[in-house]
This record gives sequence, structure tokens and C-alpha cells, in this order.
Amino acid sequence: MLNTDRLCRGCMTDNGGESICDICGYDSAQNNPENCLPTDFWLQDRYLVGKVLDVNSEGVTYIGWDNGSDSVVHIREYFPGAVAVRNPDRTVFIPDENKFAYNGGLMDFLSLNRLLSKSELTALVPVTDVFEENGTAYAVFAAVSGISLQDFLDKNGGSLKWEQARSLFLPLIDTLAGLHEAGVHHYGISPETIIVGRDGKMRLGSLSISKIRDAAQDFEALLYPGYSALEQYKEKGLNLSEATDVYGLSSTLFRVLIGTVPPDAVSRLEKDNLSIPSHFAQELPRQVLVALANGMQVLPENRTASIEAFRNELVYGETAEAERVAVQKNNASLAEAHKNAPKKKKGSGALIALIAGLCTVLVIGVGAFLGIKLLGIGEEKEPVESVSSITSSIPDKNEVGEIDSDVAQTVTKYEVENYMGKLYSGIFDSEKFENSEFFKFTIVDYEFSAKEKGTIIKQSINPGQQVERDTEIQLTISLGPKEFKAPDVIGMTLEEAKIALLKQGVLYNNIKVEDMYDEDKTPNAVIEQEPKYPNTITIDDVVIIRVNTYTGEKEDTSSENYTEDN
Repeated sequence: MLNTDRLCRGCMTDNGGESICDICGYDSAQNNPENCLPTDFWLQDRYLVGKVLDVNSEGVTYIGWDNGSDSVVHIREYFPGAVAVRNPDRTVFIPDENKFAYNGGLMDFLSLNRLLSKSELTALVPVTDVFEENGTAYAVFAAVSGISLQDFLDKNGGSLKWEQARSLFLPLIDTLAGLHEAGVHHYGISPETIIVGRDGKMRLGSLSISKIRDAAQDFEALLYPGYSALEQYKEKGLNLSEATDVYGLSSTLFRVLIGTVPPDAVSRLEKDNLSIPSHFAQELPRQVLVALANGMQVLPENRTASIEAFRNELVYGETAEAERVAVQKNNASLAEAHKNAPKKKKGSGALIALIAGLCTVLVIGVGAFLGIKLLGIGEEKEPVESVSSITSSIPDKNEVGEIDSDVAQTVTKYEVENYMGKLYSGIFDSEKFENSEFFKFTIVDYEFSAKEKGTIIKQSINPGQQVERDTEIQLTISLGPKEFKAPDVIGMTLEEAKIALLKQGVLYNNIKVEDMYDEDKTPNAVIEQEPKYPNTITIDDVVIIRVNTYTGEKEDTSSENYTEDN
């Protein structure tokens, strides 16, 4: 057991007991804020309290030392300052009028952190202990070495390419999906609450009780402008849900890829001027643009409803049929409202959003998705700052015919191209298809076929037919073959194996991961799979992959071989 007198209370490293730490600069003469636990305070006769790291409406986080494991930890104390009082002996006193609010939050705190302590999700900061003391509760977290995603971006040019962001975000998305399956929601996803570790992995931090993520609750709301969803501000009396986390995740990914903080949700409700400069829109994969557009819809009923749906759309461009139907209804409502409304001056604030990546500039609107003309891909253009700069070039079909009756009217028609056999995500490539931008595509069915998953196998209008702008073309998309060979994932990392299985056609929920230890096999890699390659499986089959927990350092078994006879 380490002599704790030698530890710096600012970083919990052994600095020989110096009054000013030569590692972090902490001065041992400074005190924690008055309403917090003091340094050198002991909890459970095991945890030494250091300096305060963070204070919010849920409580206080301290750096600490675990005398049981001789390791640095973070200690989270439930202490909502708005309803609780610190006694001189450092216990917590609750006035009678605040007991209901305090106790409700306390139960939520214990329930949340006890569940997290049992979780094996890889992109979480591990909770190692949960206990009650001093009239309140505490959660002890492993001290992950790393920095916030915000700091990481600041140190790396402000943004990342999709190829870089993908490998960071997919494990995080998997973990968030796992939390939702367990009934836990974050409601505070932002670059400030995601940690980028020195191991190169991202982890979800700052999981808190939902009361502090909701402006309608008893505690002061801790929200993140640009990343918190409209329903968290209670502007329309909406409820928090899985879609709330979709908004936070989408907005965070937007910040990572584009390099700017999105406007806050309340201001977007009034006037939505969120946009992506043209060079970003041309570089990003179409399915990423679509996933961002759907995930950042201001109104939750228009937004991607689940993390799993967001992940599928982000990786494969798969949009739930229910969401597409909702979009069509919104389009119809918006068109009817526009038809009956008085004319507005050009640039007066039409709310426009991206549909299936049809724009060089991505504009995420408040109401519904409207088709936007692709503005000259390949031409050099200045970044677009708001929707007003492009609305003037978009013909309004509700105003066609409102011209001098003496002038002959003509309707431009466009030839429908052959999309069958092509990937859905590729039909908006202007170099391959000249006229796709002029049509509205709707996926009406999915079928098993010999074609690759995501391939268009039927289209409602025959190739070569001439139709008007904004004509709907209904598509049937291939689910891939119902029977296919199990891919060989032996030797891959867990992330690589999951991607390979998903691409082959295995359903995400049918991928089961198990731990296995083998010092003779590749560390941290898949060392067994069932069914084995190249056995034939179906889309309904469960695939088990066993990942080697051996890290390269052999376990010390010397103590197991020791006996009194030795």
C-alpha cells in the first residue's frame, strides 16, 4: 500500500510530498470550494479525496486515490446544491421542502451507477464502486487517461475526415445502442462529454441522472447549446427519448466533420440556417449526409427515432420506411401550406432540408425534406452560409403556371435513367447519373436477392421514360441473398469483424461477442467464430465471435503454484 502522504492532491501522482507539484503545478495550500468535501477527506476508509474536478447541478466530481487498488480514480458525489446543504461534519442535510426532489434524484443516481458498474460495454468509463455515506451516494470511476473530444479537435485542426471519424465513432455508437437496450439514456452527448483516450479510443463520459438534462425538472438543467435537442428545452412540452440522444450524437458528428458548432435547437426552430459548405458536401459519403440530415431534425417526430436506425443509415444509407412515410406526409403538408400562404419575398425564410444527399450544400430544415437542385457539382463555389443564398435558384412547383396567361407554358421533362443493379447510395452521383437530382426517390420494399445488399432491384418508372421534375420513383432494395457464406473474421479486431459480418448480411442483433483467453493466439483479435468460414448461413442465424482477452502480457500464475511445502 502506497504512503498517501507522498501523493499530490491535484493529480494523485507520487511527487514525494512536495507542497507544489512539479508534475501538475497543484499547490497543496489551496482548498476545495466551501460546499464541497475537503482534500484529505476519506470515504469508506478506502478512498482519499483530492481536488474538485467538476461541479454541476447533480453533484461534485473529485480526483481521488483508491487505497484498495493503489490507483487514481474519479469520485462522483451526489450533491445537488440547489436542494441540499453541507453540514460542518461534511454530511448532507436536506430541508423538508426539498426531500422529495432530493430523494428522487438520489434513487436515480444509485440506479444509474449500479447498472453502469455491471456493464461490459467497451466505450464507457468503468464504474468500479457505488456506495452510500454521509447522507448521500458516491460512484467511483476509473481514471481514463485522455482528453475531451473538444480538446482533441482543437489540437488536430478543428475537424476530422470521415475516414478518421468512422473508426472512432462506430464503437461509441455500439455502446450507446447497448445503453439504450438496457434502458439508459445519456441526454448530454457533446464534444465536452466524450473522452478520447491515449489508447486512441473514444468513451462516453458524464452520464448523469436525466433530471439535469431536462429544463422541466426540479434541478438546474445542464444542457449543451448546439448539441441538446429541442425537447430538452421544453419549448413544446415534448418528452425526452432515444431520439434525443440521436440529436446529440448527430450534432457531435456534425461538429467533428464540419468543424463548426451547430446553432442551438431553439433558434433553429425559429429560423433554420444550418448548412454545410459545398466542399464538405462533395467530400462526405452520401449516406453520412443523409444520416446527419435525419438525425438533426429539430422536431423529434421528424428525426431518426433510434440509435440503431441512425447507425444503419450512417453506414449503409438504410432509412426506415416509417421515417420515409413521415417525410412524404410532411412534404404534402408543407406544400399545401405554401400553396395557401401569401407570397413571400425572395429569401424570406423557407425552411429547407436535405433529402437523400441531393445537395452540394447540406441544409437541415425544421419542417420536412424538400428536393434541392444539385448546384453544379464540379464547379468551384464559395461555401454557402445560409439557406437564403440558394432558395432563389429553386423553382417552386406550387407557383408553376402563375405567369401571364398570354405566354405559352412549357414543362421541362427529364429522362429516367436505369438504376437497377446500382447501389442506392450511388444513384446521386452526378458523374454517373445526370438526372437523379430532379426526382424524388422512395424505398417501398426490401427483398432477398442474389444482388449485393443495398442494390436497387426494381424501379417503378421504366428507364428512358420522360417525366416532370420531382416525380416520385419507387424503389425496391436488395437485402442480399437469404443464404450466404459466413465471412472469415479470424484475426480481425472486434470492430473489423462486426463490419465484415454486417456487410455480408448478418443482422446486428445476431452478432454475439464472447471473451476467450489464448496466449498462443493474436492478442485482442477474433480467435474463434461460429458458424465457421465458409459455412452457409441465413440472415436469421446467430454468429458468435470470440475475442482474445490476452493482451500480449502473460498472466502471472506463480501464486497459484505456491504451497506451504514450498
